[in-house]
Amino acid sequence: MSAIKDEIRSNASATKAYEALTRQAGYRGWWNAKAEVPESVGGEAKLYFVKDGHPVNMRFRIDEMKANESVRWTCTAHDMPTWVGTSLNWRIKEAGGAVVVSLDHSGWKDAAPGPVAEGWKHFLGSLKAYLETGTGQPW
Repeated sequence: MSAIKDEIRSNASATKAYEALTRQAGYRGWWNAKAEVPESVGGEAKLYFVKDGHPVNMRFRIDEMKANESVRWTCTAHDMPTWVGTSLNWRIKEAGGAVVVSLDHSGWKDAAPGPVAEGWKHFLGSLKAYLETGTGQPW
């Protein structure tokens, strides 16, 4: 598996999903409580958290923001070098009174790490909770 693909379905609007994927307050609500996220293409998002007692620093270039449709980031720095060069591709689609948010985390040089795929399951669940209740489970 050279890509991690997953999706959630929520009763939220496409606008709310887009804001959760493009605003600092959104990222702090579902992914990373200390995220520094500029709200424009070309900016650099910075995330930091501690996992299993070890600090994790991540930096992403914001490559694309299409209102209520898509967001794309590229990892430019990470404490785990295998992340560097990978892309987070988010797609937002309204479907039958709900919104589907899909993630394609691609660009892995080798097989995508299983723990990363499991981590995304947690964070996608957190995103769904954030969209539906205003409260997620960010790290």
